[in-house]
This record gives sequence, structure tokens and C-alpha cells, in this order.
Amino acid sequence: MSLEDELSCPVCTELFRDPVLLSCGHSFCRQCINDHWSSSRTRNCPVCRQLSPQQPVSNLSLRNTCECYLRENNTRKQREREHVCQIHGEKIELFCQTDEQVLCSVCKKHEHGWHKIQTLQQAVQQRKAKLRGDLRSVEKTLVSLQNGTAQDSKISRYIQSQVQQTERRIREEFEKLHQFLRTEEESRIAALNEEQKEKGGKMERRIQGGILSLCDRVRELKEELEDEDITFLQNYQRPMNRAKYTLPDAELSSEALIDVPKHLGNLKYQVWEKMKDVCPYYPVILNPNTSPPDVSVSDDLTSVTSCFHRQDRPKAIRLHWNRMVLGSVGYGDGVHTWDVEVGNSRQWTLGVCFGLEGKPPTQPLTPENGFWGLRRDGDSYRLMAAGSCGLQMMVDPQVVRVKLEYCYELVQEPLRLKRWRKLSFSDARINHVIAAFDRVPLANKLFPFMILEDQSVPLRVLPANVTLTGEKEPSFMERHRDLLIICFAFVMVMLGILIGKNERQGR
Repeated sequence: MSLEDELSCPVCTELFRDPVLLSCGHSFCRQCINDHWSSSRTRNCPVCRQLSPQQPVSNLSLRNTCECYLRENNTRKQREREHVCQIHGEKIELFCQTDEQVLCSVCKKHEHGWHKIQTLQQAVQQRKAKLRGDLRSVEKTLVSLQNGTAQDSKISRYIQSQVQQTERRIREEFEKLHQFLRTEEESRIAALNEEQKEKGGKMERRIQGGILSLCDRVRELKEELEDEDITFLQNYQRPMNRAKYTLPDAELSSEALIDVPKHLGNLKYQVWEKMKDVCPYYPVILNPNTSPPDVSVSDDLTSVTSCFHRQDRPKAIRLHWNRMVLGSVGYGDGVHTWDVEVGNSRQWTLGVCFGLEGKPPTQPLTPENGFWGLRRDGDSYRLMAAGSCGLQMMVDPQVVRVKLEYCYELVQEPLRLKRWRKLSFSDARINHVIAAFDRVPLANKLFPFMILEDQSVPLRVLPANVTLTGEKEPSFMERHRDLLIICFAFVMVMLGILIGKNERQGR
């Protein structure tokens, strides 16, 4: 007897629905037993004819078994339907490698006659083998992650080392500031104490002199009080005049007091001015995350040196395969100037670029690929552009000034103001322009970069001079510069048109 027969009601011969159990031990559908008892007018079991005086109870175990069997049966039928072609009703036994889909024999004959076909078993074996290979790769990656040898684990450890080093540098820099402020505080308090010593000592000497003078006068007056009567009376007026005489009061003036404005006036500003010597401003800050493993960026992020033989720094995580180090900030508009000390290095490259993300390592560093720069190779200087000629230099620059600025051009047809960027390189010591790119596009921000090629000489960004000026409202010319340029250009064009028209009429 099959399992389905065992789970079928003896009355309706179908799968139990809400089965109940009689006192005799037989089970029936609740509705079936109620209908049977209603028709026979006796409460006997339809199987064994035994009376069941008690009310039937729900057979929960049998109900759960039936529901489970029903679910499994539906699943099996669904799988059987999936194994049958939905179009032709034939059993699926083939696989089309061309279209990557399962087929029946009729599908192959009518729609996939010229395709590459294999049996279902072959397709399953091939793809399972491929999946097992991929699974081994995934398991290997999982093991490397668990063991800490994967790239993500290396990056995580490097991030931790970056945090530790950066925190140490922050503390060192603030300790320098604290030490400067403590020294400045002690110096200013010492100056205050020196002034107090000078002016207080002057007043103390005046007081002591007055004391000595009055002591002598008191002594003399006491001696005259001891004179004989006639002598005392004869000389009375003289001691009386001397007794009435007192020391003149000191003239109270600001010079005699502590010069408080000298010590407190613009105190923080004056300290800030002195701090400029220990707190230089650098127009370009390098990004150490872009440096190659054999190039070291200084703690203040302003210079690059070779670290080929250094072992005191953790190995950097390489983000790209170019040898350049980028600035941390890209420039969009405005005028930007920075000086790079190249010293006696005979091999270096300086310039700007659109960035390195997504660029192949073998890509030429040319304007077509988003790189504009000047390169020195021995005695040769050359712009980073296809077909550029060598530049003649009378004196090798020790400091190269890089300047990025906006330029304007009036286009008459149609009348509009065209803008672009200009990149120039010059010898900062003699202010002599070496070379320039005149048509740098405005599409993206430009990042400064430098390439260290001489391991013995570092490249260093020099600090810029900082001046603090009072805040003032920009003038009308400054606020409307672009508009005025356009208006002036329009007027000039109109004048040119009118002059040309008059000349034609005069002919």
C-alpha cells in the first residue's frame, strides 16, 4: 500500500482534510464522519462498526503529516513540470551552448538545428566543474581573509599604521606650537618684569633719597630746638622755614607707569606674526597616498625623497603604477602659484594633471591624456607634449615656479568670451619664463604633481609669503570684472563694424 493510500480517508478515499480520531483508533475526515453518522443515525465506525459514544478528537499528528506530504507532492510535481518543455511538452534532455538554455528534442529540431548542442548531463558536469573551480578560488580568498594575508587585511593594517603615524605627527607639531607659545609667554612676562624692575627701582630710589633728606632735616631741627633762648629766638625764622619745606610730589605721567598697551596691545596678532616663522604656509600639500613605495613624503607633506634604502617606514599601499606624487587638492579656477626647489637635480618632472584614477600605467604623459608638465633629463628640458622640441637654457633653475591662471579671448562669430587655463614654468630666482601651455582645458580640476627621478636630490615645495591685510569691500571693478570685459569687447566690436561700414560708404 502506498503512502498516499495510508494518508487517505476510508470514506472519501482522498487525502485527509481536518482528520479526527475515533475511540476505536480509526481516522476520518471530520466532514466525512459527520455525514456518515447523519445518514446512518448511529455513531458506529464505518470500518470496524464499533460504536463511538465519545466526540471525535482532532488528529494533529495525522494532519501535519498530510500537510507535509501535500507540500512535497506539489514540489515534486512542480519539478516534473520544470523538466518538461513548456512549449512542446517533451522531456528536457539537451542543452544549447549557443543560447545557454535547456531544450527538448523538438526544440533542437526546429529552433536550434545549427547550434552547438550537448546532453543535459554533459552540460551539468562541465558547469559543476567550473563552479567547483570558482568555489576553490572563493575558499582561498576566504582563508586569506581569515589569516590576514588578503589585500583588504593589508589595507586595514596600513590604515592603522597611518593613524598611529599621523597622530604622532599631530602631537609633535602641536608640541612645537606649545613650546613656541610657552617661550613667547615667558619672554613677554620677562619683559614686563624688566619694565617693572626699571620703573619700580626708579621710584624706590626717589623714596630712599627723600627719606635721607628728611632725616637730615629732622636731625638739624632737633639740634636747633636745643639752642639757648636768645639764639633760638634770633634764628627762629630760619628753622621755621626749613620745617615748612617738604619734598615736592612726583610728577604723575604715563611714562612713570607700566606701559600696558606695549604688553597687551594686539598681543595675539603680534604672536601670530612671529609664528609665521615657525608656521610656514605651503601652497601645495602633497598626498602621501599617491606616492610609490620607493618615494618618501616628508612629515610636513611638502617634499619627496628616495626611500629605497629606508626601513623605518611601513610599505605603502600602491594606488597606481605611475611614479608621480600628486598634490592633495585640485584647482578649478583662479590663479595658483607654487615654487618647487629642484636644487642640483638633473632629472625631474613637474606639472599638473586631471588625476590618475582609471588611467593605464603605460599611458603616455601627454596633454591628450590629461598631463601637462616640464621635464628635465640631464641637460635637456622638454615640455610633456608630442613632438615638442628641446628648450635652450642658459642657467639651470634651482627653483621652478609653476603658475596656473585663467585667460580670456573674445570670439567675434558668434560674439562670446572664451576662457581657458594657462600653465607656465619659470625660473623663480630670476623670474624668467621657461615654457608654457596656452590652451589647458577647463573640463576638470587640475592636480599638481612631481616625479622624483634623481634618488640623491629631493624635490621640495617652498613656503609662500603670507600677508595679512585689513578686510575691505571689493570695488565695483573687482565685483564686475567679467561683465566689464564683455562690455568693452562688445563696444570694440561695434566700433570696428561702424568704422568698416563708413569706409565702405566712403568708397
